[in-house]
Amino acid sequence: MSSPSGASGPRALAPSTGALAEVLRRCHRAELLPLAQVLEVQHDGLGLASLTTALDLELRRRGANRLGLAILGDAMVPRYRLVLGHAARRLGLAARGDDEALELAVALEWVRRSWPLLDGAARAAARRTLGLEGDGELVADVALVSKRSSRGLAFPYYVALAAVSVVALPAAPLAGCAALFWAAGPRDAALLPALLQVVALRQATRYRVTLGLVGSPSSGKDAALRALFGMDSGNINPIAGSTREVTITQLPIAAPTYAVNTPGLGDVIQAVTDEARQVLDLIDVFVYVVNAQGGVQQRERDDFRDVVARDRPVVVALNKVDTLKPEDVERMVADTRTKLGGQVTVLPVAFDPLPQLAEAPIGIEALRAWVLEALRGLGKERGDELFATDLAQDVG
Repeated sequence: MSSPSGASGPRALAPSTGALAEVLRRCHRAELLPLAQVLEVQHDGLGLASLTTALDLELRRRGANRLGLAILGDAMVPRYRLVLGHAARRLGLAARGDDEALELAVALEWVRRSWPLLDGAARAAARRTLGLEGDGELVADVALVSKRSSRGLAFPYYVALAAVSVVALPAAPLAGCAALFWAAGPRDAALLPALLQVVALRQATRYRVTLGLVGSPSSGKDAALRALFGMDSGNINPIAGSTREVTITQLPIAAPTYAVNTPGLGDVIQAVTDEARQVLDLIDVFVYVVNAQGGVQQRERDDFRDVVARDRPVVVALNKVDTLKPEDVERMVADTRTKLGGQVTVLPVAFDPLPQLAEAPIGIEALRAWVLEALRGLGKERGDELFATDLAQDVG
């Protein structure tokens, strides 16, 4: 692959501006790599900010007039809105609505045009992406799977998923159909696949949920991951960018959902990789885990202050309450609330209780309810299945 400039290595680029750059900034670096491959942008050695800038510029350059670009260079690079409008008109669509609406119109039209040209194997593969069986018309079934979804995911998410699943298939008609669409204007046939990748990225960031599990060592964060999501940390494959201090786990459900496990933010945030730091910045809701056996010490105060400073919903899970006398639980809850500031919600839990005291985790339902309500307040409707243990089942 080549860099945007055609040279062997990355070049210095001006900071990105505009709607496209904002979408890319909300993505994890690993999520941007398929787009880099489509656009032939060399990503090795590029940090998140540089990669975002390079992708933003290269996609817009692909949509520029080739003659003008050759004469005037990057002064001719259009804004993303112009590239998107040009793509829509080439597909016979009116360039109406905001960027998201126009992207979805392009994606849906691409699915409509591509579906009749796919062979049986390609159709089956595309439908499996959506958890569908049979060989029906994909556009109609995209609406159906959205309506039937119990995950709170909407039509746009499934449009994006369907479009990318079609464009990524070896049997998809990119060499012929896409080349025909774009031959007269943009630089090559990579523009349409790139736009479809952007559609998927925008919808992924809209529906993504990132839950932060923070707390001192031995507070019970791994047990929280197992109790909340049915996942054993010993079987977790963290995404690229994690460190020994920060574990970023993608949960096996339809829409992107991440659990971030870190011993604390104050010391860790300066030491982790760019990828891990960005994920920390994108956390939607924090669950701060406190060990009831030790209570709140200075370290917990410092870490909790750093969590609160991120201006996200935060709940304190007072763990291991099964080891306390019943009459001491409320006293410990009150003491924890007072030491952490007085206004925070503190929920008594036992993620991994002693088997002779309880057969299942204690207080989990209240914690789940709090997290779901906080997500609804952020406009992220996900449904009770967020914490189910059988989320890997099909989305239908």
